[in-house]
Amino acid sequence: MIGILFHGAEVIDSGWAKKIIDAMETLDDVRCVLAGTMGRTAVIDSGLKKFEFWGKMPGESLGKLATEADNIILATSSKSEESATTFGGMVVKHADVVTPVVQVECSNPFYVEWVEGISPAIIDMLKIMGIKQQPGIEIKESVWESDGKIFRKMTTAKPNDFILVDGIMVGRAEKAKIIFVCKNGHIIDIQGCKIKQHGIEKLDRFGNLDIKKAKLASTFSIRGTETVPRIQPVKGSGVSFIDHAGMHVYDLAHNVEGVVTVGDDTTTVVADILYRSQIPVIGIIDGDRDTILKNPHYTPGSVLFTVPEDDEFGLKVFDTIFQNNQRLDAKFDEVLAQTEKLAKGILIEKRVLSMDGKRIGVPDKSQAFF
Repeated sequence: MIGILFHGAEVIDSGWAKKIIDAMETLDDVRCVLAGTMGRTAVIDSGLKKFEFWGKMPGESLGKLATEADNIILATSSKSEESATTFGGMVVKHADVVTPVVQVECSNPFYVEWVEGISPAIIDMLKIMGIKQQPGIEIKESVWESDGKIFRKMTTAKPNDFILVDGIMVGRAEKAKIIFVCKNGHIIDIQGCKIKQHGIEKLDRFGNLDIKKAKLASTFSIRGTETVPRIQPVKGSGVSFIDHAGMHVYDLAHNVEGVVTVGDDTTTVVADILYRSQIPVIGIIDGDRDTILKNPHYTPGSVLFTVPEDDEFGLKVFDTIFQNNQRLDAKFDEVLAQTEKLAKGILIEKRVLSMDGKRIGVPDKSQAFF
């Protein structure tokens, strides 16, 4: 059996995922696993059916797949050859497997045989597909400790890339090399990056960041390809709460009627994903959106509440309305009314949105800040 681990949305959106699956199915049984939230969204839009979503980091997924497959393909579509080989090498090193592994990078097609022993039939098929071989690189240690601090290096950023830690945006890259400096589970500096302090504060709220294991990413947009969302309406019940954890949307918003989101970019990403299921959001924002996802879609009936501090008001909603539970057995309209009532006196603006993100109806603005 050939196990294929796909990472990211681009390898799906580009059409390469289907090409690889179709080609490998002529050789053996294929098992397809996907890592990444936006990749899962891309799979929905593509209509491809063979994917499994394990909700694990790429290295963990590859390790699990290696226990069942005879050969493994790691399929990626990266922004550069360096970022592709660095990512592939780190994933394979973290997985620490003996099952043969070949990375197929699709942006400028080439393959790297990270763990030797890949079936000659697979290599021949890659060559027939016009994919050339490239040598691997030595993966140097990216984490070290000094003076009670933990340092972790990332070398594949481009200037102005968003820098994300566990899905939370913490700054914009100024250099290709980014160094995170942590102490006692807290990021105290990010060298080579213009820091967004609000993002650091959000990470602190989750407590005890393990920078050694955290998922780091640099990207100009978390979904760089313009695609047509594939609508598959879902009729659920209850309302869930997502606070700056958009990467967990598929777990937190399973079969619900609606979702309350906290944070400008979290609201944008979650709303766009849930548009495919026609699930509306109640977004609590404060206007500091970084446009990490361009041209988002909103399910009609979604509402944005602009308040002075989205974190502070989000905690109030979670405590008062949700009673500190991730999911509430209530109607969407009930939660919407309760949220608006709770925002009385601090509400800057209320916007009801159509699916293209434009206002419908007349905005309701409080006089408190005007």
